[in-house]
This record gives sequence, C-alpha cells and structure tokens, in this order.
Amino acid sequence: MAKRPSLPRPVAVKDVLQDLLNPGDREALELRQRIRRVWEGTVPAAMREHARLVDLKRQELWVEVSDSIWGGELQFLKPRILAELERALGPGKVRDLRLRVAEF
Repeated sequence: MAKRPSLPRPVAVKDVLQDLLNPGDREALELRQRIRRVWEGTVPAAMREHARLVDLKRQELWVEVSDSIWGGELQFLKPRILAELERALGPGKVRDLRLRVAEF
C-alpha cells in the first residue's frame, strides 16, 4: 500500500490576514480589538447585552443601545469608559462616545 502524501501544515488565520491586509487595515483591526477588550472590561455584562459597538469614525466610538434607558445608563459610564480607553490606547484614539437607539 502506498504511503499517503503528507499534508501541508495548518496556517494560523492571523498569518493569512497579515498577508491580505494592508498595514493600515491591520492597525485599524488591532485598534478595534483593543477597544472591544476595554469595552468588555469596563461595561458590566448585563449592560453589554443591551448595547453593541458599531463603529469608530473620526475618533468617535459609536454604540447602539436597545432603548433609551440603556443609553442613559451608558451616559453615566461614559467618563469612565473614555478614561479607560485613553489609558489603554493612548490619548486621542477615541475622544467621544456616541449612542443611538436601534433594534437588535
């Protein structure tokens, strides 16, 4: 019986993405990942169920909330969230947190 040819070693998704993305794209992706980690560490789990990160535009982090009550709760946390983002990312990466009500 003939020996089966060996298969190539698996390649990490990270390595594939590094070859596909431009350096600027990769930096933006890494920034968003770091923002998500700060978000998950700062915003309580019960509140995260009613809010989701949407986009980062012009140094403004856009968040959708399920209703205005959760938006009000997040407004109280806004200074703490922005302070944690500045501490983790450095000054000027995220300068404001914008909220909008959306269905999800």
